[in-house]
Amino acid sequence: MMSASSSPTTSSSHRPTVKALLVLAAVAYLGVIARHNLQGDISSQPLRLSTSYNDNYELLDTSGPLDRLNTKNVAEQQTSESNNDNEYFVFLQKFPLQNTWQMIFHTEVVVCPRNSFHNHADFLSTLDQLLAETLSPTTDAPSNDSTKVPFVKVPEEKWTEQSNSKCVQLGYGGAACPSVCCGSPHGNDNTNYALNSRHAVIGNAMGDAKQLFLYGVSDSINGMDAYRAVCGGSTTKTMPTCVSKWAGTDYNPLTNNCNTFTSTILKCVYGLSDAKPNLGISDMVNVACPMEKRDDGMDVQQCLIPVMTTSLSDAADEVMADGR
Repeated sequence: MMSASSSPTTSSSHRPTVKALLVLAAVAYLGVIARHNLQGDISSQPLRLSTSYNDNYELLDTSGPLDRLNTKNVAEQQTSESNNDNEYFVFLQKFPLQNTWQMIFHTEVVVCPRNSFHNHADFLSTLDQLLAETLSPTTDAPSNDSTKVPFVKVPEEKWTEQSNSKCVQLGYGGAACPSVCCGSPHGNDNTNYALNSRHAVIGNAMGDAKQLFLYGVSDSINGMDAYRAVCGGSTTKTMPTCVSKWAGTDYNPLTNNCNTFTSTILKCVYGLSDAKPNLGISDMVNVACPMEKRDDGMDVQQCLIPVMTTSLSDAADEVMADGR
């Protein structure tokens, strides 16, 4: 027979177990809810990346891409505008997610050629002024000027007028697909993107609340190159994976999300800062870029750009023809 003095001990020994089960159940439930709300499934059918790359690649020098601009004044930049037609502006667009009280955010990189804004001299002037007077060099070569920042917000009344569809949209989301970069749509809508578009690659981004930020320029790397740098390394034998394979099934709300993808492009492809505008818990990963050796023998942390044997449009035609 159990003594009365042993009852409290037996009873209390079961309480932590019950509480632990309740806590685990609550955590599991919240995890399911969080993944459902935060995953950000891509809203369009991803274009599978063709493996039509050879094993050659380019290693472009992206170190200090803003140093040149910081030594110029606005007047000099405007005078030399005709020589800058091959420049590419690198933007980040930020969207709050639905049903998160604007506390969780999705970001994407948008790359636009300078010549796409030739009919908007006022907008070009705004961008040049921001580059010269506000933006700092990369975090690897910080400015001594405390007024310099790694990114700057573009006035909404300026970017909403830019409807020319010559930009490339680079974003990532979850999807039920295991192939390389299938979580990063790269179809016609993404490669012919207008800067004033409020469409994100995921379906639960709040387009009406989009904000746009300028990070810098590149003299040599366009949006298509950036996509190949992030996605091409996983399809060749000699190139390292660029942080992740970016399959839809690789998505993780905390450790491998859309903002990890954005950081990879900014830091590992363009050599820019991967700091972001007030994302909070949405952006908790400090990406580590692959270490490579340049032709001059210097080690750099950078994702390489593979050389394709066919164009992306040809690759897309092959995918369609094969019924994949």
